[in-house]
Amino acid sequence: MKIVPRSMAAMAIVLAAGRAFAADPIALEAAPAPPPAEESFSWTGPYFGGFGSFAVGDMKLDSRQIFADGNPPPINGAFEISASGFLGGVQAGYDWQFADRWVIGAVADIAASSYGASVTASVDGTEIFNGEVDVKYLGTVRARLGRAWDRTLLYGHGGFAFGKTEQTLTVGGTTVFNEEQTRAGWTAGAGIEHAITDHLSFGTEYAYVDLGSKQILDNGEGLTIKDDVAFHTLKAFVNFRF
Repeated sequence: MKIVPRSMAAMAIVLAAGRAFAADPIALEAAPAPPPAEESFSWTGPYFGGFGSFAVGDMKLDSRQIFADGNPPPINGAFEISASGFLGGVQAGYDWQFADRWVIGAVADIAASSYGASVTASVDGTEIFNGEVDVKYLGTVRARLGRAWDRTLLYGHGGFAFGKTEQTLTVGGTTVFNEEQTRAGWTAGAGIEHAITDHLSFGTEYAYVDLGSKQILDNGEGLTIKDDVAFHTLKAFVNFRF
């Protein structure tokens, strides 16, 4: 007979607990939402920037002259003279990123130049000949294609190069020739660029520039001179992206 009261007491405890849970339900907190995924950088868009570069190479000159007696002058034939200098200017372009990581674009630049070389010939300590060849300015219009790793871009580039050269020839202390020519050629190379913010990037770039061979003098008296202008450049640049 004692079992029934005990069972009823247990049932009463369960019912009371059920009423307590019903009156004060447990609140379950929702799990915090994951932070939004960071968007990857896109290279698509226009840019404008400035640059400075160092140039080095060889100027190739081919001088031909025959004296009236049929003998060659002291300076005759083909020779090379080492050249170096600096370039500085501005550039503008547009990039388009496609297929996730590939980037294609076009860029144009123009730079003032101090690149040049000179050669002097002397006989018994007396200067008889001095020649100077200088690149006054250099411009390029190029395509570039590369692969991006988020904010870092590796690329190759190539296209059209143009500029102006100046030649000065002095014989026996007298300037006998001073002319400027507009030149055209090609350029190719590779570079790396890194975006430190969404609107600012910097990089470095190598280029080989060939402005071709050109006859710069023919005096009609047997003297002809040709020059061949080609050189290497290493550029540092900064771009502002929009």
